Amino acid sequence: MRVCFVPSGRTHDRLTLWLLPAVAAGSWLISRQSDLSLVLSGSYLFAGLMFGPDLDVRSRQSQRWGPLRWIWTPYQRCLRHRSWFSHGPLLGTIGRVLYLGAWLLLLVLVIETAIAIGQGGNWAGLGDRLSQHQQWIGTELSRRPALVLATLVGLELGAMSHSFSDWVGSAWKRWRRPRKTTRRRPAASRSSRT
Repeated sequence: MRVCFVPSGRTHDRLTLWLLPAVAAGSWLISRQSDLSLVLSGSYLFAGLMFGPDLDVRSRQSQRWGPLRWIWTPYQRCLRHRSWFSHGPLLGTIGRVLYLGAWLLLLVLVIETAIAIGQGGNWAGLGDRLSQHQQWIGTELSRRPALVLATLVGLELGAMSHSFSDWVGSAWKRWRRPRKTTRRRPAASRSSRT
């Protein structure tokens, strides 16, 4: 019987779920704070199931976005599958956070523009409201830096469990691949018996 390890969407999901108790326990042992452990574990689970490296292709992760999965189409077209910009340590997670942040910023701009139009073109109010959003985000991020860090660590752990299993699976396949051997041609008989 031949054993083959190919990380599929199902394999990644199982790995995420199997490692969740270890991630939760480890984060609690390090922080001794249940809120940080919950945030880290939740962001790990989110990254493993919906926000991981395979958003660069049509995958289980992208399909889980349901009607919003179209927002990942430009991301998929710009990145080669398993590139460092999607599967690389830190770079992949930071890129996805910035990419999703850009979509959220666009959503806020659309909503605030619609409000300004609804108020008869109150464009001065639009600038004030956008400034308030910016201040609110800055205040919230600076108020609980430990929660922000726990979120980012959880996102990175979820992504790295995925990427690590891809790397292990690829290495396993390369190692198990039959090696090509060159055959020597049989030497022509130099002497024949007569």
